[in-house]
Amino acid sequence: MGAAGWVRPDGVQPHGTGAALVLAPPPLTSVHRVIISLRFPVSLCVTALAGGLLLGPSAAALTPPQFTAAVTTRATGYSGNPVAGSKGFGVVVQKNAVLGSTESEGPIAIGGSLRFGPGYNVAVHDAGSYTAPGDSRPTALLVDGSVDFAGSSPSGVLKVLSGGYLKLGSLAGTDVLNTDSNGASVNTQAVVSGAAYNSVPRIELNSQQPLASVGPHPGLIDFDSLFAAYRERSTAMAGCETNVTLLDGNEVPLPDQKVIPAGSNIKIHLSRAHTNVLHLTGAMLNHISEFNFLDQPSSSGPLLIVVDTTGTGGTFTWHTPNMAGLQKSAIGSLLWDFPDATDITVASGDSVEGTIYAPRAKLTDLAPSNIEGDIIVRELLHGPLEASGSAVNAGELHYFPFTATIDCAGNDTDGSTTPGPVPSRTPVSPTSGQSTPGVPDNDQDDHGDQDLTGGTGQHRPDLAATGTGSTQLTTALAAVALSGLGATALVLVRRSRRGRHE
Repeated sequence: MGAAGWVRPDGVQPHGTGAALVLAPPPLTSVHRVIISLRFPVSLCVTALAGGLLLGPSAAALTPPQFTAAVTTRATGYSGNPVAGSKGFGVVVQKNAVLGSTESEGPIAIGGSLRFGPGYNVAVHDAGSYTAPGDSRPTALLVDGSVDFAGSSPSGVLKVLSGGYLKLGSLAGTDVLNTDSNGASVNTQAVVSGAAYNSVPRIELNSQQPLASVGPHPGLIDFDSLFAAYRERSTAMAGCETNVTLLDGNEVPLPDQKVIPAGSNIKIHLSRAHTNVLHLTGAMLNHISEFNFLDQPSSSGPLLIVVDTTGTGGTFTWHTPNMAGLQKSAIGSLLWDFPDATDITVASGDSVEGTIYAPRAKLTDLAPSNIEGDIIVRELLHGPLEASGSAVNAGELHYFPFTATIDCAGNDTDGSTTPGPVPSRTPVSPTSGQSTPGVPDNDQDDHGDQDLTGGTGQHRPDLAATGTGSTQLTTALAAVALSGLGATALVLVRRSRRGRHE
């Protein structure tokens, strides 16, 4: 049967071969009524009507193999730089932060309030790239809320280095000074309201910043909108399909790619031709003691590791593996995505290499090893403060901005995809201000997507589950045959009746 023989149930002839088509039932004509009224065996009536009733409105749509089936859409990944909108800050925190110990080599942006420990340094090596309107130097520490001096270490001194500036959204409880008690012009400090220059706790700069430049300057970053975008991207990246194979210490693929024995030496090969994607559960990740990179992540072949923490209710205590073979130049092309985590603790182990992307989570760093990469989190405790005012030694935050583009919207790989563990939810295309089922949303005051060239989750058509082409064709041909048999039976019956009456 040609294309002209296939029509939609509403009778409209489709154009082209891309429409999903069904075989419409013939209308109930006077011929059918005659057959029904005849007192002949029921089997003949059923035979005559079979062709019309088999494909009635209640039947499933049939699609011949030469046509494209009906389509649905689902989230299939992400394309873009997921940290876009960070304005070059190496640490971006939506809410409150504690900077207890010891230092950040790059700039920090905080959407809530700031508490700090007895000695913390910001922008040790780099003040970043964001310069606020009207300023002559980049902003090294941005606090959209206020400084919580009462909650900080009584002897605390937080230093803003590399000539960077301090920006405060609120000056509540804060005085900003650039002259000392003798009236001499000095580098700028932020102290408790009414306190003297060099009092503690304080924030001190190694440059003289104009007083009006420090604050109040709220809204330099719309943190709620930015993190709404970050959460969308995190969920979208969770839809990227695995294409990295887990190898054992002898470079033999693990027999079950969803099971990593405790204490494993895991090796991976990476491609430079596309985004490399690996899915792990939190338990699998903690079973890796040695993580060997046989190839380097790169700008053309970044590595995205999606960590599913749903098995532990979004809480994850990370005992980080030794990441062997990873060059410093490759860190900016490695990203750890925690799409469902709400509480992450870096408890022990070696340095974390790569960006920690957990926009729904509070991150607590207790390990003396370092974190080398961007940090995108809801809350941050970098060395929590103890009752005495001292802080846990949490190592350093090294400034390795994520600079690659994640591109797995179509998962256009070399065909070596190996299935890996996937979060227990089904990723959907997220929309601004709308929660994603199965993914916790820790903010109820989001205002949409602020950003700005960060990429979006993509969609692709998938074939609807309407059966195989061969089954559909067989059913359609059977219907046509039955209809023909019914018509033949009708002719024979009518001739028989005429023969008896002649």
